[in-house]
Amino acid sequence: MPTDAGWLQYIYHRLWVHFVDNHLLGVPALGGLAVAVALIAGEPLFRDWNKTTLYRLLVRRSMTAKIDFAYYIMRYVGLVTLLEIVLTFGLTIGGARFGNYVSDQVQWARITLPSDGVLQIAFSFVVYWIVSGFTGYWLHRIYHWPVFWNVHRFHHAAPELNFLTAHRAHPLEMMTQVFSFLSPMIFLQVPDSVVLFAVFAGSFINFCQHSELPWSWGWIGRWIFGSPMVHQIHHSTDEEHRDTNFCNCPLWDHVFGTWYDGAKKPVEYGVGDPGYDLHPVRQFVLDSWNFYRDLAVWLTAPIRKAMALWERVPASGENPSAPVP
Repeated sequence: MPTDAGWLQYIYHRLWVHFVDNHLLGVPALGGLAVAVALIAGEPLFRDWNKTTLYRLLVRRSMTAKIDFAYYIMRYVGLVTLLEIVLTFGLTIGGARFGNYVSDQVQWARITLPSDGVLQIAFSFVVYWIVSGFTGYWLHRIYHWPVFWNVHRFHHAAPELNFLTAHRAHPLEMMTQVFSFLSPMIFLQVPDSVVLFAVFAGSFINFCQHSELPWSWGWIGRWIFGSPMVHQIHHSTDEEHRDTNFCNCPLWDHVFGTWYDGAKKPVEYGVGDPGYDLHPVRQFVLDSWNFYRDLAVWLTAPIRKAMALWERVPASGENPSAPVP
């Protein structure tokens, strides 16, 4: 049996690994932080000062900007990951591990993407982006289903967009990890060089998409890398824009009929509910509770329907056509 000091040392080590090695000093965290700092610092070169992330964070200090900043810090140090594990009762870890198990079982069928030279890495990245975009598209569609909308609305509740809004995602969204084994990504062996490039490029694109920069990126923004203007449509409160432009790779929106091809630009962002601006913590807890409640109702619906049908089946020996006295 470990001594009390041994347990304390073990807990300290695990916390150090989680917060420092995997997050503060982890490659994804450092890469994302570098991209975020560079974009925020350079934004005044492209926009009026009073519309930049820095102005909203440092001068105006709007509630939604404070939420975005606080949540980004929580994600950067690993607190959000801990919340994901706790609030999903470990299903995020279980789902990820099961996905890895399935991936190992189909090792014989996995395709190794080439990575010898710049051209091969670029080709492999595009393949990786398109294939992972397919999974991301359908996960995003799930987030907009009534049950998951309870928690995805936390992301959409921002009435203004800035770079940090990109990481404003409710921990319970990660409940969808249980579907990770269904991803076509399990059939790809992605080299580390491609993954590293994807971390920086994906962070750049994701941060830009959640800004209010007036960038369209031409046909690339319409088909391969969703531009800021493309994703602004997705966050719009306009009914005409509802449930469109889901994917970081717009190709899949074109394929599945959710691409918005109109000319109307967003006027406002958000969900039309000031709950998060007025009482952010209370609204966060309430949305979490509503998610659990609606998920329980959805999961138990088949059982309740079966019981209702069973109650309507006449008992043995009874005449179902006999008049009720």
